[in-house]
Amino acid sequence: MSRWSARGFFGSDGFGLSKGGEKMSRKPISAAGGLLACAVLTLGAISFVQEAGAVDFNVQGFIRQEPAIKLTDEENPFNQRGNLYNGVTVTQDSTLLNLIPGFPPVGFPPGSVSVTNRPISGADNDLNLMATRIEVDFQASVNQNWTGFARLRGYFQPDVFDSYGDPEFFATPFWGGDRATLFEVNGKNYMMDLPSLYLDYSDGPLWVRFGNQQIAWGESLFFRVLDVPNGLDLRRHLLLDLVAEEFADERVSSPGVRGSYRISNDLEIEAFTQLFNPSVLANPDTPYNVIPSQFTIHQEEGFDDAKGAMNVGTRVQAQFGDVAVQAIAVNRRNPDGVFHWTESGVNTDIPGLPGSGAVLAMTPFEVSSTGVYSAAEWFTYAGMARLNGFTGFNAAVNEFPATALLNAAPVPNQAFAAAELDYFFQLTPLRGHITRIYQRENIFGLGANYIVKAGPESFFDQLVIRSEFTYTPDKKFTSPDLSRTLIEEDEYVASLVFEKYHRFTQEFPATFMVLQYLHKSESDLFGRHLSGMGATGDRTTGLPSGENSFNAVAFAVQQPFPNLIWRADFSVLYDINGGALIQPGLKWKPNEAWTAEVFANIALSDGGNDDIIDTIDWADELAFRITYQF
Repeated sequence: MSRWSARGFFGSDGFGLSKGGEKMSRKPISAAGGLLACAVLTLGAISFVQEAGAVDFNVQGFIRQEPAIKLTDEENPFNQRGNLYNGVTVTQDSTLLNLIPGFPPVGFPPGSVSVTNRPISGADNDLNLMATRIEVDFQASVNQNWTGFARLRGYFQPDVFDSYGDPEFFATPFWGGDRATLFEVNGKNYMMDLPSLYLDYSDGPLWVRFGNQQIAWGESLFFRVLDVPNGLDLRRHLLLDLVAEEFADERVSSPGVRGSYRISNDLEIEAFTQLFNPSVLANPDTPYNVIPSQFTIHQEEGFDDAKGAMNVGTRVQAQFGDVAVQAIAVNRRNPDGVFHWTESGVNTDIPGLPGSGAVLAMTPFEVSSTGVYSAAEWFTYAGMARLNGFTGFNAAVNEFPATALLNAAPVPNQAFAAAELDYFFQLTPLRGHITRIYQRENIFGLGANYIVKAGPESFFDQLVIRSEFTYTPDKKFTSPDLSRTLIEEDEYVASLVFEKYHRFTQEFPATFMVLQYLHKSESDLFGRHLSGMGATGDRTTGLPSGENSFNAVAFAVQQPFPNLIWRADFSVLYDINGGALIQPGLKWKPNEAWTAEVFANIALSDGGNDDIIDTIDWADELAFRITYQF
């Protein structure tokens, strides 16, 4: 059966596909002290293999430096030091509440007008990233049936970013020891893990992989349609690595068993079962955080319910003449999760109101100097997070009865919500508390792959046309009001891809080009429900208008130079609503040991909180990679 894709994206430079379309690009990694903990696990697995008989070993790896220099003076607005309201004088106006009969309650002041100024100082960072990465691959071949593979990865990010407080770059409280994955150790500025630790067994048409692994069913540059088994780890460089690497460094690996059986040359069946592991978010006040840091996220609360769950799935691939088709069915916990309000559990009194802290602990709010200071800030950041500030306020009041003890009440419109919010913010800034939960879902998908045969002189000869489609019934989404009642809708996702190698001139090697289109019926590229899009106003206007669908186009071109020492890259992601992420790049590989790469991430958004690029519009940067291979 022919390969699913005609692509050999990087060839001898480290790009290629292994069985089932899994990326096996050799990617560098970073290390800090303490790599010994992971090395012991690696060597232990190899020793286990060695006991089976004479083993051929191969060890290779990389060490790489990865700086990313900011191209503008714009700071990440989702962090404390980049908050748009730092040092800005804002009016707080709660006088509208005085029109309510019986207001104010006995012992409370009337609504009034005042001003506030968020006292946290800004930052002037020159770098988003200055990481050292090390990767060591251990390959072991026992016999024609058994092989083993382990990858030891380390990543060190020193304190070159001017953050608020002393944030943890990598600690994530999923598994013991604040580990985001089972095979990981980390500290404030470093992480070490084993993204691969598995044994492969093959015997004729049968192939089985046991152990910690990524399952990569997708081959798109920006989009994930059939690529559903694993979530993503966004702690290192968000989604701003080289586009052509297709999430190879971001997919979260997890222990599991994956196998396939080739029934004939034209038919293959694959199945997997794997321990559930959530996607991993960038931590608050780190360079690439994209959830407003005025929120506290209760990570453990939701994961405890999902810990130990297994994802399962199957895929059938078949060849019908010139058309390759595949079908998938997956039952999984959604690794991205959904969010809703939760009790803060923090007992800190509102100034001048003794005992109010015990009440606040039963609500989604906490007295904190790192919280929200005004209704204007509340509604601005609700829009940036694709939430509804008005219904979100009412949900927090209605679903947490303790708020009534503080004389909070649901309101009929945004103007009254702003007045009531300012009334509380005149007393104290407040942080919001949310939790992240992981709902089980079924995903069904189809794909087709066709290679055009139009004669050697035609531009369309060997053009690869690929389409993918998934259907997820009753999918759960975060509600824009952060209610515990989630949005539940059927979601359809479809993509159409054109890939082509073409030699425009005999002086240069063939150019690789790919053009992609993505349609999603209910959520954007980041999984946010479309009903939260488009909040553009201030404290009294401009609530989310919503969108009917998400549509995006991606294009990439890659051109090697005649001596194969240089290669030029260009990629662009365009959101039909008006945003683009552009990534030009250049690679220099003078010999087998050394590689130097430079690429820019240029984010352009027309504003309005209705395109995905608006979320990363601050992230313009020039990134470098200097790699030594050993």
